[in-house]
Order: sequence, then C-alpha cells, then structure tokens
Amino acid sequence: MGNATRDLRKVERIFTILNLLRERDTVTASELAEYCGTTQRTIYRDMKLLEKVGVQYVTEGKSGYRLISGPVIPHRKLTQQEWMALTVYPLVTNDFLHNGHPVHDAYRSGFEKLKGLTRDSTTTQLLAMSEELGDRIRLHDQVGQKDTNHVMPLLFQAMIENRAVEIEYYAIYRDATAKRVIYPYYIIPRNGHLYVLAYCTMREDFRTFRLNRFLAVVLQDETFEIDPTFNVDEYLAKRWTIFADDAEETTFVVRFHKEVARYVDEYIFYTETMIKKEKDGSILLQATVKSRKEFLRWIRGFGLNAEVLEPVEVRETLHAEYRQLMERYQFTDRGAKEGTA
Repeated sequence: MGNATRDLRKVERIFTILNLLRERDTVTASELAEYCGTTQRTIYRDMKLLEKVGVQYVTEGKSGYRLISGPVIPHRKLTQQEWMALTVYPLVTNDFLHNGHPVHDAYRSGFEKLKGLTRDSTTTQLLAMSEELGDRIRLHDQVGQKDTNHVMPLLFQAMIENRAVEIEYYAIYRDATAKRVIYPYYIIPRNGHLYVLAYCTMREDFRTFRLNRFLAVVLQDETFEIDPTFNVDEYLAKRWTIFADDAEETTFVVRFHKEVARYVDEYIFYTETMIKKEKDGSILLQATVKSRKEFLRWIRGFGLNAEVLEPVEVRETLHAEYRQLMERYQFTDRGAKEGTA
C-alpha cells in the first residue's frame, strides 16, 4: 500500500513538472522542488526519467530548464456520453455548461481530451469561453426548460440504441398523467419547445409528445427497428406547427393588412405556404393544414390586421366569436361605469 502511494505521488510529480515546463519559458530545479514539495536531488532524477521517455529539454545555466519538445501522447478517445455532451446537447440546451446538469461532468472530461488538439488555449480558457458564449447566446430561453434535464440523457440513450422507454406523461388536454411505452424516433423543435415523435405501443400509431411534459422515463430491455416505410417529412406535412388533430385538411386564405405584412413575409413556415403581395401593401396567404385550432391560434395573434377569407364557415365562426368578444368588453365597460357612479 505504501509503495503504491509513493508511485502515485511520483507520477503526479512527473506530470506537474511536465506541465510547468510547458507553461513557462524556463524553470529552475529549485523552483520545481519548491513547487512539488520535494528536494532538488529528486528533481534531477525526475528530469532524467523525462528524458528517457522522450521529453527533450536544454539547461540554460541559472535560467534553468527549457522545454524543446514533449513526449508524443496518444489522444484519448471520447466516450459516447462525452461525444453527446460536446455535439448533441449544445443543440437542445445550454444548461449542461453549469454544475448540476447530468452531463456536465462528461462535457468537462470531453473538453479535457480535446485539449491536445488546440495550440493556443488551455482547457480552462476554452471552458470559460464556451460558458461565456453559452450564457450570451440565448438559443434556449424557455422557462421550465430545466424540467427536461433529468429525462434527456435516458431518452438520447434510447434513441441511439433503439430501445423502448416507458414514460409517465402529463396530457394537458385531459389534465391527467398516464404511462405509455413508446419507441422514440425523432426529437423535433417547434416554437421554443422540443417534441418527441414516437411510435406509441398502446395506440399502435405514431404520436407527438412535448418533452417538458415527460415526468419520468424508464429505459426498457425491449428494442425496436425504425420502420423503413416511415417518412418523417410526409408525417409533418400540412402541420402548421406540430399538431394534426383534424380528420380532414383545411385550406385557408387570409389577408394580412399592410401594417403587419412585412412581419408575415419574413415568418418561417413549417408547411408549404403561398404568399401573394397586393398593390395596396397587404398580402394574401394560402396554406393547407391539418389543425384548424393551431392555425387560428396563430391568426388571432394579429388581431384586426388579419382577415380570414376562406373557408367561409370559419369566417362565420370568427365573426360570431368577435361579436361575443365585443359584447363581453361592452359589459365590462358598463360594469366599470356603474361601479364608479
């Protein structure tokens, strides 16, 4: 036990000496001895050992040792978790940069392994730069995003290994939780949220689940194969954002007044959309979707600057809805006046 401890201390001291040689132009034996808490005689022996393993250095009198070239150290391979932490997680969250995230340690160890590939920066500098940019480039700013941190590692593992997962999921439309076994196929970003496109074994069909409504994920032994006939682009076609809750498609024609036309014109659409610019500055938008509810939710955000022209029955529904809204505000105004009388 004592010999093992001494050997470990020797290895640590050798690496400390090598790092000091790399970081400084020159360093004396007395400086190395003081830094390592040992004698100069021990440092002389250590320097001879470094020379035997390929470390080239010269002695420059009172200035001490100067490193010429270090040993050739083979690059350590990244583990799967380290690779995920460096490549995949930055696409979906920036929380992994901070302590407490399940993959934070993998991110730091992966960065340590990549240090040998850089010349002008140390790992500490790289980490500081990455964390600084991660804080200042706010790709993921949704409140409650941290709620997904505990499920994402297992979900990613399931997708890599094509393994089923049992999820505890909160269905907001029913205001209830349920357990499902799913085969996760894709993770899809939409309007600041992440959705999991998966095959649901209970429904025997594909479903979309919002990631921040996953309460728990349990990896299963069961594996699955990706259906070669499944086409994700066809599945997502005609979806204004993510949902397709109508039995039939609906083609909308909407006029946007010139006050908002330029904003609509630069909007990034998830489905095929036709836009026609009118002479008066307004634009006509035509889109075919599988969810009236989702499309109309977007339209309502433009208030009086958006007018649904087709289909007629939707226009009539909106007319009745806005009439009710007008009556509601008239009642509120009258009530306010009565209250101040």
